[in-house]
Amino acid sequence: MNKMVEDLNKYKDVFLSEAKEHIDSMNKSLLKLEKAPGKMELINGIFRAAHTLKSMAATMNYDKTATLCHAMEDALDSIKKKKIKLGKVVDILFECFDTLELTLKELRKNKDELDTDDLVEKLQRSATEKNAEKATSENTEKTNTNDTDLSVKSAGVEDPSASSAVANIQSIEVKVEKLDLLMNLAEELLINKMRLDRIKESLEIPELTAALDTLGRLITDVQYNVTQSRMVPVGFVFNRFPRMVRDLAKQQRKEVNLQMEGTDIELDRAVLDEIGESLVHLLRNAVDHGIEMPEQRRKAGKPAQGIIKLTATRTKGLAIIEVADDGAGFDLEDIKKTAVKRGVLSQGATKEDVVDSIFSGVSTTKQVTAISGRGFGLNIVKKKVESLGGAVKAESGLKKGTRFVIEMPLTLAIIKALFVEVGSRTYAIPLASIEKLVSVNEKDIKGMLNYEAIVLNEENIPITRLNVLFDTLHLSLDKLPIVIIRKGEEKLGLVVDALMSTQEIVVKPLNRLVRENKYFAGSTIIGSGEVVLILDVANLILSKRTATSEGTEKSAVSAN
Repeated sequence: MNKMVEDLNKYKDVFLSEAKEHIDSMNKSLLKLEKAPGKMELINGIFRAAHTLKSMAATMNYDKTATLCHAMEDALDSIKKKKIKLGKVVDILFECFDTLELTLKELRKNKDELDTDDLVEKLQRSATEKNAEKATSENTEKTNTNDTDLSVKSAGVEDPSASSAVANIQSIEVKVEKLDLLMNLAEELLINKMRLDRIKESLEIPELTAALDTLGRLITDVQYNVTQSRMVPVGFVFNRFPRMVRDLAKQQRKEVNLQMEGTDIELDRAVLDEIGESLVHLLRNAVDHGIEMPEQRRKAGKPAQGIIKLTATRTKGLAIIEVADDGAGFDLEDIKKTAVKRGVLSQGATKEDVVDSIFSGVSTTKQVTAISGRGFGLNIVKKKVESLGGAVKAESGLKKGTRFVIEMPLTLAIIKALFVEVGSRTYAIPLASIEKLVSVNEKDIKGMLNYEAIVLNEENIPITRLNVLFDTLHLSLDKLPIVIIRKGEEKLGLVVDALMSTQEIVVKPLNRLVRENKYFAGSTIIGSGEVVLILDVANLILSKRTATSEGTEKSAVSAN
C-alpha cells in the first residue's frame, strides 16, 4: 500500500498543475455561460473539465474531490436536459470551484482534501428526485466505464488521450526558485563579462578579443533565454478578475461587464507578482464607486450594465495596463475643494494636479464601503507602481467615466541604460524612459519664474541641472548635454556633464541609507567594480512638476 502511495506522489505535481488549469477553465466558462445561458458548448466544456478532473482525482485516490466533480456532472447534465435552470445552481457551482481551488492549496501543503459533503448535498437538493435517480444510474455506468478504461490501460492498449499526455511532456513545470537562481547566475556572468572587457582594452590581444566577443554573444543568449523563461502572460493575473468582479457586482446589486484585452502580453513574473494587488484596488474601486446602480444608469441614458475594460499593451520596453470604466467619473470641482480644504492643493491648481490629488488620499466619497474608499487604495497603487520603476496616472470627468493608466518595465532584473557623468560621479538612466538626447547652448536656456526650460519643437521643456541637485562640481561647457526623459505625457531635461555608453545593466536594490533619497531607483555594478546609482525618472519628473507649479524648487534659482 505504501508503495502505491509513493508511486502516486510522483504524479502529484502534475495533477495539481493540470487540476488548476481545469478549474480555471470551468470558472471562465461558467462566467460566460451566466451571460449566455443558451450556449450548449459552454456547458459541454465545463462538463468535460469536471469529468476529466474527476477521473484524475479518482486515479490519485482523492475521493472527496472525485465525488464533488461527479455531483457537478449530474447538475450540468440536468441543465443540459433542461430539467433545472442554470440560475438555480450557478452560485453553488462557483462555490464548488472555490472549494476545489482551496483543496489544491491544502494538497500542496501535504494536507487532506477539504470536506465536500455539504456541497454535494446542495447540488443534489437542487435537482429533482427524478434527476437524482438518473444520476445514480449514470454514476454506476460511469464507474464501470472508468474501471474499463483502467483495465484497457493496464493491458497495454493505447488510450486515445495518450498522444496528448506525451505532448504534455514537451512542457514541464520549473520551480520559481530555480528560475531566480538562473537569473542571479546570468547577472553575475554579465558583471564579470564587463570586467573582462576592461582587461581586454588594456591588453590588446586579438585572440582574447575574439574569445570575449564570442563569450559576450553566449552570455547575451543565456540572459535572453533566462529572462524569457521568467516572462508570464498578463492573462495569468487577469484571468482571476472576471470572477472577482462578478462577485463584487452581485454584492453591490450592480450589473457589470468586464472586458479584457491583451492578455497575451508578457511581463516578468516578479513584475506580475507585484502589480496584481494594484489592479485589485483599481477594479474594486471601479465596481464600487465608478459604475452606478442600474436605475441611475438608466436615468442618465446609459445601458443598465456598466463596462469595465482591463487592457494590456506593450511599447518600447514598457507594458501599459489600463483600467477604464464608463461610470460616473470624478467631480473634479468637488475634489479640488476637498484637496484645498485639506491643504493638499492650492487654489491655482491645474486640472492635472486635481486628478493626481486622488493618489494622495483625497476622497470625496460620502460612504465608505467594505470594498473600497477611493483614496487610501489609490495611494497604495501609486506607491507600489513607482517602487517598481513605473508610473500611474488618471483621466476622468463628471459623467465621463474614469481611466487609470499604469506604465511598467517589462522586467525588473536586467535593463538597458545610458551612463552619464555628473561631476566626478557616473549615473545610469533607464533607456526606456529616454525620449531623446540634445546639446544646447547655455544662452538658449530660458529662465522662467520658478524654473529653467529649453524650447524644442516649439515646446517648453523644464530642465534640472543634476550637478545642482546632487551638489557636485560643475564643468564649464559651451554646449550642455541634456537627456530628455519622459513618463506618460510629461517630459524633463536632465543637464549632465557628459554622455557615456549605453549597455545592459543588472538592477540591484539600494541599501538603507541611499534608499531614503527619492531620486534613485536602484543600483548596478560595472566592470571596474564601481557601484553606479540608477536615477528614478518618475520622482525626478514629479519633483520638477511640483517645482514649476508651486515654486519650491531651489535648483532653478541656483542655476540662474
